[in-house]
Amino acid sequence: MIEDLLARVQPFQVGLTTQFRSVNHRIGFVIHGKHGIGEWAPFADYGPAAAAKWLAAALEAADQPRQQIFRNEIVANGIVPALDSVAAVSWAADLISKYQLNTLKIKVGDRDQLNRVRAIRAEFPDVTLRVDANGSYRATEATELIREFAALDVAVIEQPCATLAECKAVKGNGVLIAVDESIRLATELTDELLTEIIDAADIAVLKPIPLGGSKPTLNLAAKLDLPVIISGSLDTSIGLSFVAYVAALLPTEPLPSGLGTSVLLEQDLVQTSLLPRQGVIKVSEPVLDEQLLAEATARISSVELAELTQRLIAAAEYLEEVQL
Repeated sequence: MIEDLLARVQPFQVGLTTQFRSVNHRIGFVIHGKHGIGEWAPFADYGPAAAAKWLAAALEAADQPRQQIFRNEIVANGIVPALDSVAAVSWAADLISKYQLNTLKIKVGDRDQLNRVRAIRAEFPDVTLRVDANGSYRATEATELIREFAALDVAVIEQPCATLAECKAVKGNGVLIAVDESIRLATELTDELLTEIIDAADIAVLKPIPLGGSKPTLNLAAKLDLPVIISGSLDTSIGLSFVAYVAALLPTEPLPSGLGTSVLLEQDLVQTSLLPRQGVIKVSEPVLDEQLLAEATARISSVELAELTQRLIAAAEYLEEVQL
């Protein structure tokens, strides 16, 4: 598997227009296959077990024929980084005017969080707002903040606390609780853990690439039986196209989903970036732009490439082992 894999990958590095969760670029491999192209770009702090799931998803995108989908477009939400209030309002205005997005997810968990949310709500009273705390609150702090968010008509808070017990403790304070990291970072999604997730959450955030592809995502959605948000993982349009495809496989339409993140990219790898149009993402196959990929490959240093290759080999070895 490993020799075959290394023979059909090409590295890339693309920049981001703004720092996002301490990341200012994305680095990974494009995988070429008989049914398309896949993207493998796990974050730098992910070990072989987590990176193997990203590889399984990338190999599915490249090597597996597409299944019958239930819909051809997915309603998207926009994402507002942790900017100062003025910049955040300007960013939100662009998302609404350029892409006609009616749901915005605002990053919170920092000192300016309430000012940012207040400013966006004041400017856009009719837009559905979500906030994403990435598990940054303790339960006592979260309860008070959630009440303040509720007063600003925030509909959903993603992962307010790091633990499911704390998320459960702050549930029912006027803002729906969505769980992301407790699902995505779980070592094993046991039946016991799924029960805890159902108790703690009103909504499940499912990210098909970190989960390992369409099958684990669809199985998890069925077992949880919660409303679902499907989300990308700061991918290029190659990865986002696969995520949109998985969202289209869900029998029940997902809530407005995190598919609008290509606006964060300084560069992309495809001929036409997967951007929202009239608030939706079209489900389509990505068409690689060879020139853009060559430029993205040239941005990677020899040291970075060696490290990335070793991480890919470790992920492939882990995937081979668990599939035996």
